[in-house]
Amino acid sequence: MSCSTRKYQYYTQDLAETALIDQHIYKGFLPHEGPQNVYECDHCGHWHLTSKASERNSRLQEMIDSGEMKRKQEASKWERGF
Repeated sequence: MSCSTRKYQYYTQDLAETALIDQHIYKGFLPHEGPQNVYECDHCGHWHLTSKASERNSRLQEMIDSGEMKRKQEASKWERGF
């Protein structure tokens, strides 16, 4: 089943949050770039990523604040060979 929003669907909030964090790691987004949170869709009932959030996802924010995100982004660059 596809969603009328045409966004990728995640079956659980945890899967959506993991995808959110993975995108920040592998695409190298700065903290204010890219998707910022997840939400449960009123149309399909699944979870989507959004960049139009009023606040950043708490798991993502913790990784940014602790420096873990920056370390993982750097490791990802090295793994891909820049």
